[in-house]
Amino acid sequence: MQPHLEISQDNLDAMKSFALTNNEPIVMVNLMQLRPRAHYADPSLNNCTGLEAFARYTTESAEVRKKVGAELVWSGEGIQMPIGPTEKTWDMVALVRYPNTGAYLTMRATAAYQAAREHRRAALQDSRLIMTRQNLLDARQP
Repeated sequence: MQPHLEISQDNLDAMKSFALTNNEPIVMVNLMQLRPRAHYADPSLNNCTGLEAFARYTTESAEVRKKVGAELVWSGEGIQMPIGPTEKTWDMVALVRYPNTGAYLTMRATAAYQAAREHRRAALQDSRLIMTRQNLLDARQP
Protein backbone atom coordinates (compact mmCIF):
# COMPACT_ATOMS: atom_id res chain seq x y z
CA MET A 1 0.00 0.00 0.00
CA GLN A 2 1.39 3.38 -1.00
CA PRO A 3 1.96 5.85 1.87
CA HIS A 4 0.10 9.15 1.88
CA LEU A 5 2.00 12.06 3.37
CA GLU A 6 0.98 15.14 1.37
CA ILE A 7 -2.23 16.68 0.07
CA SER A 8 -2.41 16.16 -3.69
CA GLN A 9 -2.86 19.23 -5.87
CA ASP A 10 -6.32 18.01 -6.92
CA ASN A 11 -7.40 17.65 -3.29
CA LEU A 12 -5.90 21.03 -2.40
CA ASP A 13 -7.82 22.62 -5.27
CA ALA A 14 -11.02 20.93 -4.04
CA MET A 15 -10.42 22.33 -0.54
CA LYS A 16 -9.93 25.81 -1.98
CA SER A 17 -13.19 25.52 -3.93
CA PHE A 18 -15.02 24.31 -0.83
CA ALA A 19 -13.62 27.26 1.16
CA LEU A 20 -15.14 29.75 -1.31
CA THR A 21 -18.71 28.83 -0.39
CA ASN A 22 -18.43 27.25 3.07
CA ASN A 23 -17.44 29.19 6.16
CA GLU A 24 -18.43 26.75 8.89
CA PRO A 25 -15.96 25.11 11.28
CA ILE A 26 -14.18 21.95 10.20
CA VAL A 27 -12.46 19.25 12.20
CA MET A 28 -9.45 17.56 10.64
CA VAL A 29 -9.15 13.91 11.62
CA ASN A 30 -5.46 12.96 11.50
CA LEU A 31 -4.48 9.28 11.37
CA MET A 32 -0.73 8.88 11.69
CA GLN A 33 1.68 5.97 11.49
CA LEU A 34 5.10 6.91 12.85
CA ARG A 35 8.48 5.75 11.61
CA PRO A 36 10.57 3.97 14.23
CA ARG A 37 13.43 6.35 13.31
CA ALA A 38 13.00 9.79 11.74
CA HIS A 39 13.91 10.05 8.08
CA TYR A 40 15.08 13.57 7.19
CA ALA A 41 16.45 14.64 3.81
CA ASP A 42 19.61 15.58 5.75
CA PRO A 43 20.79 12.24 7.24
CA SER A 44 22.64 14.03 10.03
CA LEU A 45 19.23 14.85 11.56
CA ASN A 46 18.09 11.21 11.70
CA ASN A 47 19.25 10.83 15.31
CA CYS A 48 15.73 10.71 16.77
CA THR A 49 12.57 8.65 16.68
CA GLY A 50 9.57 9.42 14.53
CA LEU A 51 7.72 10.45 17.68
CA GLU A 52 10.47 12.94 18.58
CA ALA A 53 10.41 14.38 15.04
CA PHE A 54 6.63 14.70 15.24
CA ALA A 55 6.98 16.54 18.56
CA ARG A 56 9.27 19.02 16.76
CA TYR A 57 6.58 19.53 14.11
CA THR A 58 3.94 20.11 16.77
CA THR A 59 6.10 22.61 18.64
CA GLU A 60 7.23 24.52 15.54
CA SER A 61 3.72 24.76 14.05
CA ALA A 62 1.92 25.62 17.32
CA GLU A 63 2.06 29.41 16.95
CA VAL A 64 0.74 29.49 13.39
CA ARG A 65 -2.08 27.07 14.32
CA LYS A 66 -2.97 29.37 17.22
CA LYS A 67 -2.95 32.45 14.96
CA VAL A 68 -5.58 30.96 12.64
CA GLY A 69 -7.77 29.86 15.54
CA ALA A 70 -7.10 26.12 15.39
CA GLU A 71 -7.52 24.06 18.53
CA LEU A 72 -6.63 20.50 19.38
CA VAL A 73 -9.90 18.78 20.29
CA TRP A 74 -8.44 15.38 21.16
CA SER A 75 -5.36 13.27 20.52
CA GLY A 76 -4.46 9.77 21.50
CA GLU A 77 -2.70 6.54 20.74
CA GLY A 78 -4.19 4.07 18.30
CA ILE A 79 -4.36 0.71 20.07
CA GLN A 80 -6.58 -1.52 17.89
CA MET A 81 -8.59 -1.36 14.68
CA PRO A 82 -11.67 -3.55 15.24
CA ILE A 83 -13.08 -2.53 11.83
CA GLY A 84 -10.54 -2.13 9.06
CA PRO A 85 -7.51 -3.87 7.63
CA THR A 86 -5.50 -5.59 10.34
CA GLU A 87 -2.22 -4.97 8.53
CA LYS A 88 -2.64 -1.16 8.91
CA THR A 89 -2.19 0.42 12.31
CA TRP A 90 -2.30 4.08 13.30
CA ASP A 91 0.03 5.10 16.12
CA MET A 92 -1.60 8.46 16.70
CA VAL A 93 -5.01 10.00 16.10
CA ALA A 94 -5.68 13.73 16.47
CA LEU A 95 -8.78 15.87 15.97
CA VAL A 96 -8.04 19.54 15.22
CA ARG A 97 -10.84 22.10 14.88
CA TYR A 98 -10.41 25.08 12.55
CA PRO A 99 -12.80 28.06 12.30
CA ASN A 100 -13.22 27.18 8.60
CA THR A 101 -11.39 25.64 5.66
CA GLY A 102 -9.88 29.03 4.79
CA ALA A 103 -8.15 29.13 8.18
CA TYR A 104 -6.56 25.75 7.48
CA LEU A 105 -5.44 26.87 4.02
CA THR A 106 -4.05 30.14 5.42
CA MET A 107 -2.05 28.23 8.03
CA ARG A 108 -0.77 25.76 5.47
CA ALA A 109 0.50 28.58 3.23
CA THR A 110 2.68 30.26 5.88
CA ALA A 111 6.45 29.97 5.77
CA ALA A 112 6.48 28.87 9.43
CA TYR A 113 4.13 25.97 8.73
CA GLN A 114 5.99 24.94 5.60
CA ALA A 115 9.25 24.84 7.60
CA ALA A 116 7.65 22.75 10.36
CA ARG A 117 6.37 20.22 7.80
CA GLU A 118 9.95 18.97 7.35
CA HIS A 119 9.60 17.33 10.78
CA ARG A 120 6.18 15.89 9.93
CA ARG A 121 7.55 14.31 6.74
CA ALA A 122 10.52 12.88 8.66
CA ALA A 123 8.26 11.49 11.40
CA LEU A 124 5.51 9.78 9.44
CA GLN A 125 5.52 6.48 7.62
CA ASP A 126 1.93 7.01 6.46
CA SER A 127 -1.04 9.22 7.27
CA ARG A 128 -4.60 10.12 6.40
CA LEU A 129 -6.24 13.51 6.79
CA ILE A 130 -10.03 13.60 6.77
CA MET A 131 -11.79 16.98 6.63
CA THR A 132 -15.12 16.86 8.44
CA ARG A 133 -17.93 19.21 9.38
CA GLN A 134 -20.66 18.87 11.96
CA ASN A 135 -23.31 16.32 11.11
CA LEU A 136 -26.57 17.99 10.10
CA LEU A 137 -28.49 15.74 12.52
CA ASP A 138 -26.21 16.81 15.40
CA ALA A 139 -26.65 20.48 14.47
CA ARG A 140 -30.41 20.22 15.01
CA GLN A 141 -30.11 18.89 18.56
CA PRO A 142 -30.91 21.42 21.34
